[in-house]
Amino acid sequence: MTREISNGQTTGSLWTREQALNLAALISCLSIYGITISLFTPLLSLILEGRGVSTTVIGALAMTAPVGVVVGSFVIPRVMRHLEGRNLLAAGVIVEIALIYALMMTESLAAWFVIRFLGGLTGAVLFVVTETWMIEIAPEPHRGRVMGLYNTTLALSFALGPLMLSITGVAGPTPFVAGMTLMALAGMPLLFAGRYRPSSVEEPAFGVVSFLKVAPLLAIACFVVAFKDLAASSLMPVYGLRVGLDESAATLMLFFGAIGGALLQLPIGWAADYFDARKVLIACALVAFLGALVWPLVVGSKILLWITLFLWWGFFAGVYTVTMILAGQWFKGVELATAMAAFGAYWGIGAFAGPLIGGLSMDLWDPYGLALVMVIVSGGFLIMSPRKGLYGPRSAPGE
Repeated sequence: MTREISNGQTTGSLWTREQALNLAALISCLSIYGITISLFTPLLSLILEGRGVSTTVIGALAMTAPVGVVVGSFVIPRVMRHLEGRNLLAAGVIVEIALIYALMMTESLAAWFVIRFLGGLTGAVLFVVTETWMIEIAPEPHRGRVMGLYNTTLALSFALGPLMLSITGVAGPTPFVAGMTLMALAGMPLLFAGRYRPSSVEEPAFGVVSFLKVAPLLAIACFVVAFKDLAASSLMPVYGLRVGLDESAATLMLFFGAIGGALLQLPIGWAADYFDARKVLIACALVAFLGALVWPLVVGSKILLWITLFLWWGFFAGVYTVTMILAGQWFKGVELATAMAAFGAYWGIGAFAGPLIGGLSMDLWDPYGLALVMVIVSGGFLIMSPRKGLYGPRSAPGE
């Protein structure tokens, strides 16, 4: 029999109706939010490119949201100890709708920087609360498949954003109205979710900063995945335009990459349930590196480009899927919430650095600097991934 504990969690492998409903609501909410994220990152980049703004400034705007994620990650674990999870998620949805409306109502670049920073704060709330909640209630024997399903639907939502942008176009209020509508829909599944607090609210043995010493592999994995995601999603359409693709084809580079990120996560999660998670992570890191080497070489052939981006993006995303599985194995309760907040912080640092360094590299070596940076980052993580000493949490500083 499965023994139930607080918040609908279980210690066995069987599912309860409450678990299934909560997971379905959380995955639905965050996946619809993912469509909004992937719609607005290339939208704002293409608008600024049309105004003749440099790629450095375009990258700088994209990195302001990750700055908000980093700032928010330091306070969310403490907030989660005192405020109920579903209420935090509902508040985040409402704030996000207001921010999209503000983006639509002004063309001020300075205002866009502020709005994007606040959007990062909102995103930190949505992701940290949702991911902590999901990992805590997922039965351990099925956690890989749950995380794979979550990342599949989330990545699929990231693919739908650019596709929607190719339909709505860049000009006018239509894409902004679409974004507000999506966020309203994202709030609907929360009506079916239960209430949530971390299973333990004791003071964790580590903080967001010291997480790098406690679990360096997980922290660096979050960094490199975010670096690639934000650099690619904000600058790859610009790269495509500059190598001769039309606007629709440049946007579809993101679509086919994100489709790979969607469809490969469930099999990667399944593999982590049944095989050594370490070997699965190394395999993902290897394909991520090889894909970074190949995709700039096949831009001239759309079929080869779509296939390469499908595999590259998918296995790169798999790094994060396996990282979440390892976090669920290593941490529980409020320490898991702190780990997820640290995920947000190191993800934010990577997402901050990715567009900035990618934009600078394209200004220095137009447009091929972006591809070179991707090779360096993915190669660095591949070198790190086989180190056995990094597979398991270390003692927190001072212990």
